[in-house]
Amino acid sequence: MFGKFLEEERGSISVLISGLYILALILSVGIIDISDSFLAKRELLQIGEDAVLVASHSLDENRYYLDAPSAMSFSNPRVPIDCAAAAIVFNAEISSRELRSAPISVSGWSCSNDQITASISSEIRAIVNFPILSSINGGKIRVDATIGATSEIGGG
Repeated sequence: MFGKFLEEERGSISVLISGLYILALILSVGIIDISDSFLAKRELLQIGEDAVLVASHSLDENRYYLDAPSAMSFSNPRVPIDCAAAAIVFNAEISSRELRSAPISVSGWSCSNDQITASISSEIRAIVNFPILSSINGGKIRVDATIGATSEIGGG
């Protein structure tokens, strides 16, 4: 009697459809979280680009006025950046901003040869929060971005 029950196929289509529905639901939730993470990274990049642009305008006046002919030469068409002042300006700009109500931290800073490169990061809350994943990462997604800038003299 039990063997006959296993061989029957009545109701098997409803199990298949239920399984496919659950699979589609899980995939759509994953796509939503991935899309949200991508948009959060774009927002973080925009915030970082704004801050590094302001920081790149920190002029090293001593080098600019003492080395004006070499600063304007064709081999090095860059305006000298005061790296210490640029770091202060960048950190102030970043600390005054938030990514979706989450603080942004500076995880890396480099200023050499009148080029600035910075790394920033933040943690945002996931749109869809699964209890299993929430216990692993606290329901947050880490977003990192690296930006850079130089101050160049425009030419024709």
